[in-house]
Amino acid sequence: MSANLEKTYNHHDVERRWCSAHWEREGIYEAESFRVLDEGREPYTVLMPPPNVTGSLTLGHVLNHTLQDIFIRYQRMSGKEALWLPGTDHAGIATQTVVERKLREKGISRYDLGRKEFLEHVWKWRDEYGGLILKQLRKLGISCDWRRNLFTMDERASRAVRHTFVTLYRDGLIYRGKRIINWCPVSQTALSDEEVIMKPRKDKLVYVRYQLANRPGEYITVATVRPETILADVAIAVNPDDPRYADLIGELAIVPVAGRHVPVIADDYVDKEFGTGALKITPAHDPNDFDVAGRHNLPVLSVVGRDGKMIDDFGYAGLDRFDAREKIIEDLEKRGNLVKVEEYEHNVGYSERAGVVVEPYLSEQWFVKMKPLAEKALQVVNDGEIRFHPSHWISTYRHWMENIRDWCISRQLWWGHRIPAWYDEDGKIWVAESYEEACHLAGTDKLIQDDDVLDTWFSSWLWPLTTLGWTGEHDDNEDLRAFYPTETLVTAPDIIFFWVARMIMAGLYFKDKVPFRDVYFTSIIRDMKGRKLSKSLGNSPDPLKVMDTYGTDALRFTIVYIAPLGQDVLFGEEKCEFGRNFATKIWNASRLVFMQREKVFDSIDGFVEASLRFTPEAGALSDAQRWILGRYHEMLSAYHKAFTQFRMNDITRIVYDFFRSDYCDWYLETLKIELAEETGEAGKQHAVSLAVYLLEGVLKALHPVMPFITEEIWHHILQRQTSESIALSAMPQSDDYWTGDEKAHGFTAVQKVVSEARSLRAVFGVPHDMKASLIISSPEESARRIFAANAPIVTQMTGCTVDISEGTLQRPPHSASSVIDGNELFMPLEGLISFDKEIARLEKELGNVSSYVKRMEKKLSNKGFVDNAPGEVIEGEQRKLEEAKSNLEKLQANLNVLCD
Repeated sequence: MSANLEKTYNHHDVERRWCSAHWEREGIYEAESFRVLDEGREPYTVLMPPPNVTGSLTLGHVLNHTLQDIFIRYQRMSGKEALWLPGTDHAGIATQTVVERKLREKGISRYDLGRKEFLEHVWKWRDEYGGLILKQLRKLGISCDWRRNLFTMDERASRAVRHTFVTLYRDGLIYRGKRIINWCPVSQTALSDEEVIMKPRKDKLVYVRYQLANRPGEYITVATVRPETILADVAIAVNPDDPRYADLIGELAIVPVAGRHVPVIADDYVDKEFGTGALKITPAHDPNDFDVAGRHNLPVLSVVGRDGKMIDDFGYAGLDRFDAREKIIEDLEKRGNLVKVEEYEHNVGYSERAGVVVEPYLSEQWFVKMKPLAEKALQVVNDGEIRFHPSHWISTYRHWMENIRDWCISRQLWWGHRIPAWYDEDGKIWVAESYEEACHLAGTDKLIQDDDVLDTWFSSWLWPLTTLGWTGEHDDNEDLRAFYPTETLVTAPDIIFFWVARMIMAGLYFKDKVPFRDVYFTSIIRDMKGRKLSKSLGNSPDPLKVMDTYGTDALRFTIVYIAPLGQDVLFGEEKCEFGRNFATKIWNASRLVFMQREKVFDSIDGFVEASLRFTPEAGALSDAQRWILGRYHEMLSAYHKAFTQFRMNDITRIVYDFFRSDYCDWYLETLKIELAEETGEAGKQHAVSLAVYLLEGVLKALHPVMPFITEEIWHHILQRQTSESIALSAMPQSDDYWTGDEKAHGFTAVQKVVSEARSLRAVFGVPHDMKASLIISSPEESARRIFAANAPIVTQMTGCTVDISEGTLQRPPHSASSVIDGNELFMPLEGLISFDKEIARLEKELGNVSSYVKRMEKKLSNKGFVDNAPGEVIEGEQRKLEEAKSNLEKLQANLNVLCD
């Protein structure tokens, strides 16, 4: 490997050289329990939220996994035994849907194959395509311990799932019963709430009158968006405090078409403001109606089947539910029961995979009693044992947990963990971890296993345990003792209840410990118009293409930089230009430093030898060197503080600002000047060694965010083996000695002089190639000493010769002037510019600004405008006026300089 870098930064070459496969071969990211248990190293564990095997890389994955990678790399470099546990989720309904679709293309259904052969097809698909997203994540450069990769259908995880089901069943927390659940008529399975997408939909709000059985000619009118379910009505409910219906409570109404007599009941659930204030109760087709029916001991009737078609006895059987809706509206009108129809927009649940409206469906399912599990899971968050970042998600969590409902865990699918329950010939249920155990319990081998599988989340809620080898059969192992509880979970807030809360419940129930200590909720990524990214909108860039165009490091850096904790991210692919430019800046600055190293040291070996002896304070330090060391350690202090506060975008900003401004714009520029001025070899070598020392520290601080480019440059600092990695080097720590060094402030005054001199040249249009004279009048001897010592820097950086004067100096004629911390600056302008042209330019600009000030004053004195404009508009106009007046004063002062 050459001592210096290639002239141009090529992210393709760098990423190829340091790909995840290389790091994986070298075992860079492998964590071992013995280092924790035997050697006493502090553990740090991160769980990868298992992506679906059907998935491919999205920008959401990029943000989520980059954040996890930052946490794990930072802690690894901070000396902890850092373990990142990877894996994928079998994604029951999503995977089964994909495979069934492929089979349908060949004219085959799963029922043609049977369960066993169909599952063989699913496993084959999973083996061929299921690992795609992990390959893509590897391209992102993430630092998992890939030896520990777990699939939720692996036998180890499956054993844990069976054990969990059996344990909870025997503890009385799992039961089988009839409930209203989300039902997909296409997939013909129950759905979790997470698998239901709420979308706005326009429907007809149909007003229907029901004749009162014992009051001829009198009616009660209800409003419904589901008139097809009228056939299953069992009551009409009104609010007990609604005076309109007080005399009707207890009366009977006749259900249109069906002819059934149903009671008018009173229930607090009814919203007096919706529709007519009277509500039809159809318990088999609405979860709230089901609850009302339970309170009033009403029967439950169904008229919509598993396939979304009608199953009634009134002439609609076999019709699709939506076709039946239109027909029954026509029939109601013919019968004289239709009052009116209004357009009504409301949110309706759709099956995430099938894209059809979900049907509330009454069926027999398996459930977990959640309230006993939720109480302790809520307590650990309320008590701060688990911390949320940002903390406002605690209120959302608290609301869900305090209003928790039992969890429907059964799915009418074939792909997934089959429910470990068997039925004997009498229909009795035998729950066991195996068929053999069930036979033993039942005393017979004539058992049939339940056809259903478990909700995907039932395996996912065990993730902190199963990834560390827990199966339930053996409650402990070395990995669990070393790495459980885990530390930080990075996840999206939309699964705070479906996954985060349930993992907390499982961890507390089976291990009596929280599964993690901190939960970092990622931002929602939107396009530049504020819309959520989606394939249908065509506004979701392909991360693989973005990485190919701009570089992986550029994408990682950019997406974290623009993602403040708790705020949505507005992302456009072009924003990665920012990250790419920064990567190029790092590369070019490193090349410059290495070039200076080649000039000062005879060989790379000579530098290596010197670097072993180097410490920042080993040589005499210049003002610039003291200043940059102070800024470097201030940067490190802020950087580490940002980590403790989970301000991940700030860590990128902190390092970016230091490197680009302090290190590149100031220190490297002074380095070139000081090397030209320095005559001693020892001084030059110390200056270059310091530059390399600071560069290496910056690379280490950046490594968690930009792993590829930092690894490449780090290997060029010394002749390192390819088996070595910056990922295993020590993270630099801040030193209070340097942040408290008062001498470092001297260079700050020099910087101010340089900036002000540049500003004066720009204001008066002094050409860049003209050497100006800068007179510094300083009353303090210490300041004069600093300016004298750094005069070559001021000269080189401003194009001005420097003359330092003691005490108060009368301003030379036609001199631009300024005051910096009590030090006067004068820049004589004669011979540098055309006074006539500059005076003409300033007078013209003065005229324009004066006119603008008069217009603004007139506007703000207009009573009509002031009385009618919003307060913030008036404040904005006043700010514009004050700024214009300030500019006017500056222009006049500059004109006075030229007219002296």
